[in-house]
Amino acid sequence: MCHNIPCHPPHKGVEQHATLFSHRYRFKYRVVRSDGTLLSNKHVPTPATWDSLLEQVDVIFNETTAEARFDGIGFSAPGAVDSTTGVIHGISALPYIHDRPFLQAFKERYDLPVTVLNDANAAALAEGWTGAAASVTSYATVVIGTGVGGAFVDHDQVMIGSHFHGGEFGYWILDPSLPHPDGTWSKIGATAALVHRCSEQLGRPLTGKDVFALQSDPIIQVELERFYRWNAIGIYNLQFGLDPERILIGGGISRRPEVRDGIKRHLDALCDAFGTFRIDVETCAHFNEANLIGAARFHMLAK
Repeated sequence: MCHNIPCHPPHKGVEQHATLFSHRYRFKYRVVRSDGTLLSNKHVPTPATWDSLLEQVDVIFNETTAEARFDGIGFSAPGAVDSTTGVIHGISALPYIHDRPFLQAFKERYDLPVTVLNDANAAALAEGWTGAAASVTSYATVVIGTGVGGAFVDHDQVMIGSHFHGGEFGYWILDPSLPHPDGTWSKIGATAALVHRCSEQLGRPLTGKDVFALQSDPIIQVELERFYRWNAIGIYNLQFGLDPERILIGGGISRRPEVRDGIKRHLDALCDAFGTFRIDVETCAHFNEANLIGAARFHMLAK
């Protein structure tokens, strides 16, 4: 039970899933019913080492199993996750979870079925299960934050890729005139990039909240339009590369309706040039709980 975890327990005749999720600052865990309903809301500080992670998960496991009987454990985690072998490649804010027999350690510890999925992929599965993509069979998520990431899902199957980089849209080069990687989607279209540009323009440090509080400022308006256009270009390329039925925007900034509207306005202008169709763009529904729900969904699908 590490970075984003679900476990499966039947309780009072209804199968449930206890899901745990951690990120850089806190380690969240939940109980999730088989219909996707979250039944608990708890978190602890993120463990600093592998051994302390194991100890913390023991505490959480014992606490949760005192309330319900489990028949499995599932994780969602950062990095290039190999869901088949249970090894997490790549890098993340938790280096100690990488390149070790991650799943095997928990299978041996609890003698239960265990699954693991990349956290962005888990979040995408949640949207197709009980979220903003529940009415379609193929969709993509674009999560805009400190960088840009996401996933592509078709009939409940997440595109992983041969190097476990499926959905790593942030690596796409949007502006080849800039030295690499400055022209990638993550470097020019992320919320962090927007805030950095606005801070430089006004000559003082800003937060994302500050940027939108100042959006009537002509300088901020210009930067916001750049931000909307860069993300529209990325989503446009995504549409014509994978052709999903719907594309969902996620990340904290997506809670602001003007972000979706601004991106859609630029998308419409791009589509008008060809006179084809309107790209279906909506906002993710689950936000911070998506990884938890998606981790449980993946465990159910993997049974």
